[in-house]
Amino acid sequence: MTRSRTRRGTGPLLACWTAAAVLAAGCGPSGTDGVPAPGGTPGAGAAAPARVDVPELLRDSWVTDGRRGWFVEGAGSASRPPFSLYETAWRLRTAALPGRHGEGVHVRPDRLRRWIRTAEAGRLDSSGLPPVAQTDLAVQALRAAGGSVDRARVARALESLRDGGDYRTGPGAHTAGPGGTATAVRVLTLLDLTVPEPVVTAHRRALRELTAGEAAADPGRAVPLLETAAALGVPDTGRDHVAALARAALRALTPLDADPVRLAAEGTLRDAARRLGVRLPRFDPRTCDGQVLPDGGIGLPGAGHGDPQATYWALRLGCTAVRAPAAGAHSRAGWPTQGARESALSTSAAAVAVAVAAGRTAEFAVPLTRQVHEVWLPRLDDPAPYGTAELADRVNLRQIAGALGADLARDVQRRLPAPSPRGIRPDDDARLLLAALDARGSAPGRAALCPVLRTAAARGDGGGSLVRAAWLTAAADLCDLPRLRDRARELAGRARLDEAVYRAGDGPSFEASVLGTWVERPRADAVTAWTEAGLCAAGRCAETPDALAAADHTPLRTLAVLLAARKGAYEALFPVSF
Repeated sequence: MTRSRTRRGTGPLLACWTAAAVLAAGCGPSGTDGVPAPGGTPGAGAAAPARVDVPELLRDSWVTDGRRGWFVEGAGSASRPPFSLYETAWRLRTAALPGRHGEGVHVRPDRLRRWIRTAEAGRLDSSGLPPVAQTDLAVQALRAAGGSVDRARVARALESLRDGGDYRTGPGAHTAGPGGTATAVRVLTLLDLTVPEPVVTAHRRALRELTAGEAAADPGRAVPLLETAAALGVPDTGRDHVAALARAALRALTPLDADPVRLAAEGTLRDAARRLGVRLPRFDPRTCDGQVLPDGGIGLPGAGHGDPQATYWALRLGCTAVRAPAAGAHSRAGWPTQGARESALSTSAAAVAVAVAAGRTAEFAVPLTRQVHEVWLPRLDDPAPYGTAELADRVNLRQIAGALGADLARDVQRRLPAPSPRGIRPDDDARLLLAALDARGSAPGRAALCPVLRTAAARGDGGGSLVRAAWLTAAADLCDLPRLRDRARELAGRARLDEAVYRAGDGPSFEASVLGTWVERPRADAVTAWTEAGLCAAGRCAETPDALAAADHTPLRTLAVLLAARKGAYEALFPVSF
């Protein structure tokens, strides 16, 4: 049973008062922390990538809880990394608490710094957090991990947010306020950087004018002002006033439910009071009783698992019912975003293809095999008809299993529901392609699919497409129908701009070029052709020449294609590129 202590909601009192409560108060991130958006350009922190160090990229992309493991896409990106700034910073801060909270954490500061430097400058737009919060969390994460902070970069980032005597949370914020100022001053003093004199003067005036009654009515204003006072210090003549403000703010917080915002506010308030020499009533260690989730943490409203920020503050405050969280699945570069988790199967298929080409599968095989058996296979146990996404998952799973050994490949073949054409229309080129790939190596699948593929192939090609050419090629291999391969090559030829270069629309396209090269298997050096067409340069490729100019990393699928193409193994370009 949940014991409610709430007399009024925390939102009106504490909404967005500081970076410490920014997520819990609904000020961000939006749930897309670090998730790459389709297309687009990298943020301002992006820089042209160097040639890819394949073993290091694989290790940065590898996410494990110590038992199972999988890969994330974009570990080489500084502008759209697959890692959550929020999750990484708060988990590292928790791991740094006294006690055994850091067990199982294997983040390396040099790998963390490769992407978090963009947040250090407040420019990691994909985090969904305001710039001042990005800088704060980046600094906290680097220090907790034992890394170094670029003090000059941080100073420039914060100065760009200053508006006279206060700091905005971001360039687009309408006004500066105590929350942004408290965060900025906390970071400046933590790094022994100078706090501008107008900020000191404005803060002391605001603190002097705040009454105890106002602090009780609006702790969301009082707490950041007191936090800044603790960082800057107060004259001896102001200590009684500060003590009255702190006690009034605590009286307003104490009756509230132990939700993430209240815990962050009270934790910050008590830290400030301790530094100011103000004695506050002891925190009741039973405060969190009835609010603790099954994983031992405190969660955001409606969540079924603990939130790392709320749990950190609950541990700091001394909630006896709260347990330190397990390290959970993470990379040596940080903790993945939810979007990265959701695309793990697809990404892992590409990563395994890269690992095979680089001779690195043994390093990841055992945890990845457990992930296949315990997570992905049970998720794909529904019978036909299969949707497009489910067909793609089945193809990806078969790729992984085939790369990890005959035993796993046989087990996946045995446990996956049989390939089936049910629900697939003869004009649905994408699902016909996936179904043909799904049926490879399956005698029942071949028997079920080949009649459907023959019927679909009998209809006219119309304008044709490279996807149709691809499924005709896959059907030719699956059903031993050489004439379909000839038709596929004819279709691909209509989209060919040059040897190994194919168009989507009017211009060259990397995806189209991979498909066309797989279908036609030209004698030309495909990588050279793609480079001359502006699709590749310095070991990286992108969908169009414009996209290549904006890219700041090499996706794993692209890397797998390049490794195969460099060897002239054009038959291996697909389906890893799908």
